[in-house]
Formats: sequence, C-alpha cells, structure tokens
Amino acid sequence: MWYEVAYVAGVTHALNAVADGLRLPLEFSPSARQPVLPLPDPADAPPELKAVFDDIAGFYAMDRPPAVFRWMGRDVGFLQDYWGATREAFADRALDRLMKEILALAASMTGKSDYGVDFHLREARRLGLSDRALTEAIEVVQLFNTVTKIADALRLQPDFDPRSTG
Repeated sequence: MWYEVAYVAGVTHALNAVADGLRLPLEFSPSARQPVLPLPDPADAPPELKAVFDDIAGFYAMDRPPAVFRWMGRDVGFLQDYWGATREAFADRALDRLMKEILALAASMTGKSDYGVDFHLREARRLGLSDRALTEAIEVVQLFNTVTKIADALRLQPDFDPRSTG
C-alpha cells in the first residue's frame, strides 16, 4: 500500500510541476491561464498520438485529454511511457482510484499547485467524493501541514526509526 501512495504522490508532483511551470490552463476555468506555447490539438494529432489521447480522455471521462497530457503530446514516445506510468499509478489495487485521487488532491494542495488542485478535485468529485469527505480530506491536509511546519520550525527529529520493524 505504501508503494501505491508514493507512486501516486510522485506522478502527481511531476504532472503538477509541468502544468504549473508552463501555466497550462485549468480544466474548470481554462481562460485563467495561458500556456507558454500552444497545446497540440487532439483533432490534428497523428494516429499514434490520437490513440494515446483517446485513452487518456476516456480514463478521465473528458471530451479531450487534460492540458498537461496534451503538452506531453509534443513527444509521443514520452507521452506513451508517462501515460502508462500514470494509468498504473491510479489503477485500483490495495487503494481504489477515488482514494488515490484524494491523495493526489492532498499532494496538490500541499504543493500549492493550482492545476493539480483543480484537476484532482474534478476527478475525485467525478468518482463520488462527497462534500463531507472533501471537508475531512482538507482538514487532514491542513492538520498535517500545520504539524509538519511546527516540527520543521522546532527542528524536531522523527520519533521513530523508519528502518525498525518494531
């Protein structure tokens, strides 16, 4: 289970870094930001790229792939590999996809990623996240960010040895 959590966090932070760094448009308010370069249009994509774009759009139940994946479409080989890793990270295993989207939302909030919060909130809502569950998730993120900042400010050492099994 911890591997899945780490995998989701890693993929999420990497996607957010690209999306926020390049000012890719938010899915809920696309006019809020303009990308540094135009995004590839799925309608004009060659067949190999179109197949990946279609898979991504289907996975997210959208009429086109999210902006971050359209950006990656500039290099179809890279997109194919990265999409495979992303799809695997968010596959149902020990944790289901909704739980993974909530984790991605938490990672996006902690990383202060406008794109990631917008994207993963949309996904979590689409997969059934209720208002109450959203409130609880935000409370947990707020609490642990607070505790972490206090511990960092006080230069506290961890209370356990992560190498220990007991």
